[in-house]
Amino acid sequence: MPFDLYMWEARSMLEGSFLRDVDMRRDLMELAVNIANIQNAKNPKRSVKVGYKNIDKAEQKVLKRSGNRERKPDVEMIKKLNAAFGGGS
Repeated sequence: MPFDLYMWEARSMLEGSFLRDVDMRRDLMELAVNIANIQNAKNPKRSVKVGYKNIDKAEQKVLKRSGNRERKPDVEMIKKLNAAFGGGS
């Protein structure tokens, strides 16, 4: 990392580092909740399959593949997918 940074660049790098840690903690919290839900489910294998199915559905809605022609992802669907995984928009 270079040491000849402007003050605003150094501040931005530090803020980015802190925000990365916050995002990592948020992701770990979501993972803990998902593990608890699966462990407490009556049928954990089914619960995992349903989770994967929902993820695949959300991904296909974002991509909206129609034949050979691929369209650009829909902005609203990307926001929903990010919200489902706890990411920013």
